[in-house]
Amino acid sequence: MLVYHPAYDSYHCITRILKLMQSLEIKEYNIDRIRIYDYYILFLNDINNITLPTAFSEYKKIEKSNKFNKVHNSVYVFTQLENVQNIALRAMASYGFIDKNLLDKDIIKLCLSDIPEEISNSLNSKEDKYIDFLKSFFEKQTLREIKKRTKLMEYRYELS
Repeated sequence: MLVYHPAYDSYHCITRILKLMQSLEIKEYNIDRIRIYDYYILFLNDINNITLPTAFSEYKKIEKSNKFNKVHNSVYVFTQLENVQNIALRAMASYGFIDKNLLDKDIIKLCLSDIPEEISNSLNSKEDKYIDFLKSFFEKQTLREIKKRTKLMEYRYELS
């Protein structure tokens, strides 16, 4: 039996990251920030586990959890996803979508302003709400604060 999940598909990861990078105004990001953003666009129902101020609690309702989409160990899945994300980022650098020299410094910068339409599909309504959440909350937080709120990565020794 063959089971497919977009989390382990590097081409799906490329399209997710391109959607994220095109939707956000700032075109240069730390790789950890993009990895966290990508995780939550993949598992929208896991936004429930983020510690958010009450003003942003409406975003926890973007997608409900059920027994089929629930992530039981989000830190483990996030670390497993890192390999796929690294493969996708290296492929994006080889295609010229992101700057290869900055990628070596753990910075992702979108190089092409015009991504082919075949690659960058439009966002669906849930992804659009998630991008609004990123712009209104996560973009105003430091990387350390994002790591602390999501609990996906170690943050205690983070300087930023």
